[in-house]
Amino acid sequence: MELDKAQKTMLFKFCAYGFLKNLRFFEPFLYLFFLTKGLTYTQIGVLIGVRAMTVYVLEIPTGIIADLTGRRRAMVLAFASYLLSFAAFSATSSFWLFVPAMFLFGAGEAFRSGTHKAMIMQHLDVEGLSALKVHYYGTTRSISRLGSAASVLMAGVIVYATGGYHLIFVAAIPPYVLGLLLMFTYPPELDGEVGKAAPPKAMFRHMADSFKSIRQNRELDKVVVNTAVFESFFKVAKDYLQPILKQAALAMPILAAIGVREGGKAAVLITPVYFAIYLNEFFSSRYSGRFADRIGHLGKALNGLFWAFAVSFVLVGVFLRTALLPLAVVMFFLFYTLNNLRKPVVIGFLSDTVEPQQRATVLSVQAQTVAIMQAAIAPMLGLIADHLGIHSVFLIGGFILLGAGLVLRLQSRRAVPEVAV
Repeated sequence: MELDKAQKTMLFKFCAYGFLKNLRFFEPFLYLFFLTKGLTYTQIGVLIGVRAMTVYVLEIPTGIIADLTGRRRAMVLAFASYLLSFAAFSATSSFWLFVPAMFLFGAGEAFRSGTHKAMIMQHLDVEGLSALKVHYYGTTRSISRLGSAASVLMAGVIVYATGGYHLIFVAAIPPYVLGLLLMFTYPPELDGEVGKAAPPKAMFRHMADSFKSIRQNRELDKVVVNTAVFESFFKVAKDYLQPILKQAALAMPILAAIGVREGGKAAVLITPVYFAIYLNEFFSSRYSGRFADRIGHLGKALNGLFWAFAVSFVLVGVFLRTALLPLAVVMFFLFYTLNNLRKPVVIGFLSDTVEPQQRATVLSVQAQTVAIMQAAIAPMLGLIADHLGIHSVFLIGGFILLGAGLVLRLQSRRAVPEVAV
């Protein structure tokens, strides 16, 4: 991408945001953190559901607030909610106190999710770089995955050194403070067309117009649901890798022989596996624009990635059932690759379809659909894991995805614009 100095500075800021936002030291150990607090998979699923329902309730209102009162303000509120959540998780061990902490985390997700993407799109429109949107977003996302890779290395050191998971939320506070400060350096033009006031009538009209734009475009409507099914299953299922790796680590006699504490054993295996996963995400995100160009049609690309995800989901269950753990881990690698190839393509499709001033709201509608599906799926998969085993989560979920792939097959033949990079 050929950019001038000011454009490069803004790209650097977008990348810095993604890097800092992904320094979530708790993420590779989240399920293990909850399990060591005495929670069941069902309770963990309920907490994931609470987070998703919070996003569901707040997603569209926060998107409207971002569009009508300023996206920078919404991002500041997002980081503030995250910081309060991290402090709450660090201060308690009770399931019932985790609930409000998860609510705060969900509020941060709701304020952030579609808002920052809309800021990137606004910048590309202002600078005349709209043709580069898939490649540009793929670049910023790839840097965020580097943040994840750095995060898991630092988190692994913390868990190994302490023999537990009690500091993983505390460690996330400093980078999120920096992310909060970064928002104050964003230029006012990224707020969009902000009025002096946002009366309730204007907010409802804005929301109604956004829903109408989705309903009137059947292909857009189907993409929203298709994407929600893919993302909800991915977000709920991906963290089951943590207990799988911990069980494998505990069975390694060499770790006991050299005196590694139980909590540290999990870090020895989880750290390199997740580091490799995040590096893989870095490269797959950077390749996403070329992938979309090579396929040539957004609908065709999204269909292929959905089917690959469904098949790999079933294979995880098969490999876990037959004790072929290394092959199951390879399928988790594929999960992340498919998700990263798919996400920029979806953003490009939505960007082409909706009006610029409605983008944050429409992206919030898409994220809201993901949230409600995730809220339903997470407790269900938790119950399956508690009563039938983790392998059943993937066998049953995989066949659900295969059926959904038939129903939600996209017919779009919208070509991806050719751009030079």
